[in-house]
Amino acid sequence: MVSCLIVDAFTGVSVSPPQLPGDKYTVVYYGALTAPLWSPNSHLLVTNGSHSFFWRVAGHSWLRRCPCDGTVKQIVTFRGQIFGMDSDGMLFAVHLVPQICIQKMIVSWEEIMSTIRHLANVCLVACGDMLLMVGCRGSFPARGNTFEAFRLDQSTGHPKWVQVEELGNWAIFISTDKRGQPLSFMNPKRWGGKSNRVYCYSHDSEHWAAFELGKPASDPDNFVSMSQGSMVQPMWVVPSMFSRCL
Repeated sequence: MVSCLIVDAFTGVSVSPPQLPGDKYTVVYYGALTAPLWSPNSHLLVTNGSHSFFWRVAGHSWLRRCPCDGTVKQIVTFRGQIFGMDSDGMLFAVHLVPQICIQKMIVSWEEIMSTIRHLANVCLVACGDMLLMVGCRGSFPARGNTFEAFRLDQSTGHPKWVQVEELGNWAIFISTDKRGQPLSFMNPKRWGGKSNRVYCYSHDSEHWAAFELGKPASDPDNFVSMSQGSMVQPMWVVPSMFSRCL
């Protein structure tokens, strides 16, 4: 059986959900809260690679969603809605009421299919008024590779991915551990950063590698290994909490 512990980084308050169904070999690959602990109807979602499990904060049991509903590897809260993505880049809408439902979204990307299919390490990022799908053109963020972004356009009633050329006054941070929640930050010049950048942490050089959107990294020695270890590690689980306009 697997145990989880949620700790509020601001107050130090901790919450222990019931033990997750499984055995000693069960590995949690991803975890996320649909809202902060103190919010009404907050749920913890975890995935073990084949199933998604939901626990309502303060509840007594887990609810399992099978793969036919979609195994979510990442969720993002955007404009009051919860979106998820699986390992194949399929987009889902996650509904918590009246019952938990993971609904596959039909999103058109025919116009940019040749571009998207060459992207690796794809992730969802809530960035200001945009829900972005960000990926690297290349197996690793390294010399000669570029990051590209596509926003979800729902203005016509038929959702589609549209390529974004500029992030404006925003920067995006992506962890080298795929289970880490990507973050966005407005006006990075306040702390010495640059806008329109995707920042990744390089284990080898122990510094942040900055990639201007759509362009190769300026430092020819940049190489960032994106990985997902087999050991359960602590992870940030509140989507978009730190995507603030400071």
